[in-house]
Amino acid sequence: MARTYNQDCILAHALDLLGERWTLLIVRDLFLGPQRFGDLQAGLPGIGANLLSKRLKELEEAGLVEAVQSGDARGRYRLTETGEALRPAVRSMMKWSIMYFFERPESCPARECLYSDDLTPDSVALAIEIFAAHCPEPDNNYVAHLLIDDFPYTVYNMGGQMTVRRGADGPAVATIMSDVATIMQSFRMELSLEEAKKRMKISGDQKALNHLLRCIVHSEEHKETATAEPAMAASF
Repeated sequence: MARTYNQDCILAHALDLLGERWTLLIVRDLFLGPQRFGDLQAGLPGIGANLLSKRLKELEEAGLVEAVQSGDARGRYRLTETGEALRPAVRSMMKWSIMYFFERPESCPARECLYSDDLTPDSVALAIEIFAAHCPEPDNNYVAHLLIDDFPYTVYNMGGQMTVRRGADGPAVATIMSDVATIMQSFRMELSLEEAKKRMKISGDQKALNHLLRCIVHSEEHKETATAEPAMAASF
């Protein structure tokens, strides 16, 4: 990469690699699974095709992303094992952002988006991973399907770690069908567990469902601390 901070600091070297505009957002979108170039561009409004090509090339050269050919001959981009290792750091940054913007006294777009019921299903799917870190069940290993506004995802809860991927083609022991509004309101503790379940379609293994619902609906665990303002932040 052309630009550098020219500092003998490991954080500076990491930012040389990851600090360019759009880079981490590309990585974020690939956490949910491989994407074609056009799908990546559609999910990143405002990025031009030339800049996206440049960033993908830089990530490939760094060994964080690789291009793979699919059956229809249209290539997809996916994270390498090294790129996937960024997931905990990005989760932590997202968690920090939630806490920071809830504590700001003034209104701002970042704060408003946390109260929005009109986010993308991908954003909501990634948020479930963040909340799952606060209710780990290391002995409850399962694969579940999650449909958010008819967009399918597969949830892997393995060894106390939850990962969500796009698509729901493989077998699963449980399924939850919901929508962005219901899940966001559940995150913010505006819905009780029973209210949320009435707005969802749920089937499958009860142990898996109980855990996945705990990762989505927080009102039962935070009744004493919940208030209208810091509702989501109380989960942290």
